[in-house]
Amino acid sequence: MSIIPEKGSLARFNITTLNVMYRNSLKRTFLFLYVLSIAFYLPTPLYAQPDEPEEELKVLQMFYKEKDLVETATRYPKPIAQVAENITVVTAAEIEAINAHTLTDILNYIPGVQVDSRGGSGSIANIFVQGSEFRHVLVMIDGVTLNNLSDNAADFGSLPVQEIEKVEIIKGPASSSWGSSLGGVINVITKSPDEMRVFGGTASASIGDRNTGDYRGEASGKSGDLGYYLSTGKLLSDGLTPSTSFDGNNVYTKLRWEPTDKTGLLFTLGYIYGTRGAGESQVYDFSIRNDFEHLFTTLALDHALSDNLDLHLSARGLKQHDDFFRSRFSTGAPVTKMSGDEATIGGSAKLVWRQGMHNLLVGADYDNRELDSTNRDLQSDTMSNGKQRLEKWALFTNDTIAIDKFSFTPGIRYDQTSTNGNFFSPSFGVTYTPAESTILRASVARGFSIPPLFATFGTGLFSLPNPGLKMEKVWSYQVGLESAPVRYLWLKTTLFRHDVTDVLAFETTGNDSIRIINNGRQRKQGGEVELKSLPLYNMSLLAGFAFVDLRDRDTGERVTGAGRITYDIGLQYDDQRSFSGNLRGHYIGWDADTAHNAFIWDLYLAKKIFTGDGRTVETFFSARNLFNSSQFYFSEFRTPGRWFEGGVRFRF
Repeated sequence: MSIIPEKGSLARFNITTLNVMYRNSLKRTFLFLYVLSIAFYLPTPLYAQPDEPEEELKVLQMFYKEKDLVETATRYPKPIAQVAENITVVTAAEIEAINAHTLTDILNYIPGVQVDSRGGSGSIANIFVQGSEFRHVLVMIDGVTLNNLSDNAADFGSLPVQEIEKVEIIKGPASSSWGSSLGGVINVITKSPDEMRVFGGTASASIGDRNTGDYRGEASGKSGDLGYYLSTGKLLSDGLTPSTSFDGNNVYTKLRWEPTDKTGLLFTLGYIYGTRGAGESQVYDFSIRNDFEHLFTTLALDHALSDNLDLHLSARGLKQHDDFFRSRFSTGAPVTKMSGDEATIGGSAKLVWRQGMHNLLVGADYDNRELDSTNRDLQSDTMSNGKQRLEKWALFTNDTIAIDKFSFTPGIRYDQTSTNGNFFSPSFGVTYTPAESTILRASVARGFSIPPLFATFGTGLFSLPNPGLKMEKVWSYQVGLESAPVRYLWLKTTLFRHDVTDVLAFETTGNDSIRIINNGRQRKQGGEVELKSLPLYNMSLLAGFAFVDLRDRDTGERVTGAGRITYDIGLQYDDQRSFSGNLRGHYIGWDADTAHNAFIWDLYLAKKIFTGDGRTVETFFSARNLFNSSQFYFSEFRTPGRWFEGGVRFRF
């Protein structure tokens, strides 16, 4: 959610018209990298046979195997080797290794993802994926959409990490499966009940600079047919940058009942509430405070109709309340209060049929979402008639067809909305596995993004509604290679091109009013390279590079305003017994006049001090921004300087 004041948006809507044009020099550069990576693989023997079975296991675990299932691409679990999309998976172990506090911390090290953080722990952040704006990226937890209706932003900074089992990130449109997701999907999958014991869990606490503290508790187990997972936590800070204090609380519950071996009933409930400072600007003479309250819940039924046919039914609900208070920085006098109450009720039905070479899914979605913006005072935004509703339903199907070393994934989805019309989203992907440790991927997809409700119906100071606003549309093309060219090295390369039409832009009308319109065409193109190594003397290396070129397809001019280049470097140490360390460097080359670019280096350490009787006690330490570098998108929201924290974690 943007909080930079712009005329007509009152800091609630941030649209940068990103435009791209394809350059021959860029094409030659990335084609050369792509061919080079293939050439590097071809003459090299695939993993010389290890001398010991344990070493062989480590080599195999480096690369994706049949046991590595992901579900975001087609909405049912399947081997990652059959996923044609550009997907990244972050596990709970990787999250713990960087002592992450919120979802923002997790996304900060993903190549191709740029995080515009507006402060320290718990702060508001905007996320860009392959040049796409935050409003283009679908964010979910347990299948519940977290993007708000007003500007399609998700509150990454308030979402805690302790209940996260993994995060699956698709870069590029996933509309044939999920609907409105022009830029990608960030799918948060929570932990399941521990079926190996009746009771177990984790308790942890950490403290850091500026009274930063993170206190967590988890419990999980299974008794009879009922499994449970419970977590609670509190994150607080006086603010690592001016006016970015945070005080957030969270609870989460997951219950799974399995009355038979063919039927399972799942219930989840999450509740997050708190208050934060959302930054200040001496230039614009304002400071902002945000009070938030978010509740999400699901109820799902899984039933095996036969050995080859599964039925999945789910219902979901979401309630979000946000207050934004803007005051004069110089005097503290209140200026505006912006409030919004949002409620969502929805559900899904899926049938998955597995037979021979096919994994066929047929499904339907329905969501009824309402935004009430009548609780406003002073000079505040409103919606037409005070309340507005987005009702949408969809039918979708896809199939994964595995034939020898190939897999083919055709898919199509039809979406109907009450606000911006309907849309067909076809897609087709193919993977080819010429050897055990090599995957070639290619995909083409048509996607869309529903305009934020504020763009369609927003009224108030300097703002005009546009009920005729159309969806933003994209045709996307991606090719990629994942390979283990030498025994201890994993390589992933991806080339992408996204052609976007009906881009949202600001139009100034009479009386200096602002209206959002469909205007122009964009091309976003570039590539990503990732490297990982297996441990050598307990040490392993990570590296990533991403490049995005943004051009106006009509004028050919480069458009600034997003992350053009990102670098990621990591060095990990793990003796597999008691000590681990993680040094991570991250650089974002923001292509904006207001930005400052620099490498940010973070250090994470953990040491087990007791292990026995099923219990473990470990201490951990973080040193963020080691060299006190300054990196930011807007000068008003600078990266926190060097800060430290330490804590203890107890497993039982």
